[in-house]
Amino acid sequence: MTARFADLARPLATVVAAFTVAAMMVGAAVPVLPIA
Repeated sequence: MTARFADLARPLATVVAAFTVAAMMVGAAVPVLPIA
């Protein structure tokens, strides 16, 4: 159970981290769009 949960949690954490970075990049780009 624990090993299986770890196998699922590790990729899930990677996806969440990648989504967070992407959201931050989009959030940083949005204020620039009206200027450009």
